[in-house]
Amino acid sequence: MILKEIDQAEAAKSDRIVIIGGGTAGLYAAHELVRKGKEVLVIESGSEALGNFAPETYDSVGKTHEGIRIGRSQSLGGTSNLWGGQLVEFQPVDFLGREWLLDSKWPVTYEEVASYHRQTYENLGIGREFQDDALVLKQAGVPDPEFGKGLELFLTRWLKVPSMAVAYSEEIRLSDRLKVLLEHSVNGFEFSEGKISGVLIVGAKGGRQLISGSSFILACGTFEISRLLLHVASSDGGLCPWRNNRNIGRYFQDHLIGRVASVEIRDRKRFFNTFSTIVRSGQKFQPKVRLSDATLRSERILNLYGMMAFESSVSENLVYLKQFLKAAIFSRKIEGVGDLFRNLIACWKHLLPLMWKYVVANRVFVPSTSKVSLHIQSEQPAMPESRISIDPLVKDSTGMPKVILDWRTGSEELTSIRDFTRRVDSAFKESGMAELRVESGLENGDEGFLDSLRDNYHQVGGARMGFSEEDGVVDRDLKLFGTENLYVVGASTFRTSGNANTTFTALTFVTRLVEQLTGKKQTHPL
Repeated sequence: MILKEIDQAEAAKSDRIVIIGGGTAGLYAAHELVRKGKEVLVIESGSEALGNFAPETYDSVGKTHEGIRIGRSQSLGGTSNLWGGQLVEFQPVDFLGREWLLDSKWPVTYEEVASYHRQTYENLGIGREFQDDALVLKQAGVPDPEFGKGLELFLTRWLKVPSMAVAYSEEIRLSDRLKVLLEHSVNGFEFSEGKISGVLIVGAKGGRQLISGSSFILACGTFEISRLLLHVASSDGGLCPWRNNRNIGRYFQDHLIGRVASVEIRDRKRFFNTFSTIVRSGQKFQPKVRLSDATLRSERILNLYGMMAFESSVSENLVYLKQFLKAAIFSRKIEGVGDLFRNLIACWKHLLPLMWKYVVANRVFVPSTSKVSLHIQSEQPAMPESRISIDPLVKDSTGMPKVILDWRTGSEELTSIRDFTRRVDSAFKESGMAELRVESGLENGDEGFLDSLRDNYHQVGGARMGFSEEDGVVDRDLKLFGTENLYVVGASTFRTSGNANTTFTALTFVTRLVEQLTGKKQTHPL
């Protein structure tokens, strides 16, 4: 049920779970909690219309970071309104830690997290038959390329409906156990002997209220989570349980992404069969190449993966059509019908092969004249100097301070990216499939090459999981140190970023948290 205002009786309910943030993790958590019989109130600062955070609420003073400006959305559905829905699993070594990578060991094991993979996939509508890379590749007729050089082929999976607001729209509007309060911001907490008894909210018109609950979940995104925790610690003084935690806002990370080489194909049939996107029963999979877990355990190298970018004279037209169709399917505001027809004319000769590849061959069509390049997504080390802070002297209309991001990169990224690119080049050459023309700045080890790489809107850290309050903000169960009933979800809790897009692992932790809060473990038929 959508609410724009909340009366005193509703605000005073204390037997429900309150979720701050109606984005990807928040709505997923709400959906799963309601399924298990819990009453949930979601508090979202945005509206149903797609919106951005006001520019006066944030600033970036370190390495250029585009994600703080365009990689997040203040609206129901949050960043899920902007992403393509790509799901990638973390690798075992990401949790195990590496001796040379400071503080990279997590308080939870890979096995604990992976035990919730299947359930999370199925909650998201991805059936068991689509969860095994080897099976999907075999059914698609893609043999193991056996790259060697410490590399392996793997698949990412894509949600059919990326927006959580759309995926859960019927439940949001009709469920009696789920209420979503829009256009209200949380700017404080009420404390009672280590417990959170309520959150203080501010409405669009300036009205203030106390919202009660039994448990509280922060799900408002990496920047806003740190912003709120830092604000409360600085303004509530002695009452705030986390007032002395110096890890809040620290260890910020993002993935570095960008082009590292052009690809000269030697065996076109084999290359395109290996790396073209696979579609089976409407489920999309994208083949990529990464370092094996064994390689990451044994060598001093950051975790990376590589993806192929196919460029052609009609690339922009095809992207436009894809976005137009997505907008139409998801009932978003559609403009530029004249441009649609112009793009249809430009793409007409590709439409039949596009449909054939999609429907008959279960692959996504790539024009044979496409230029191909290798792009990477790289982990970066977690550094305390890379951080989110606040400026308490500059506040918005809700009384919240401005967020200040100081994103830092380390010395390991350039070496690891060059090592990875050389491995791919060597593996491609030995297989007879292709070879690379590596960007000169990377090949020469020019530190300025990193300036050509950008963030990938995967904001990690600020409320990282720790073994204790000395090295983290939340415990292994995502509970904020010093509290009994305040939890944090999302990539802000990650200790390391690995090479993988962060959403799937974040939702896997939500699945685990829902089980803890409800005492109900979902079982799957054999």
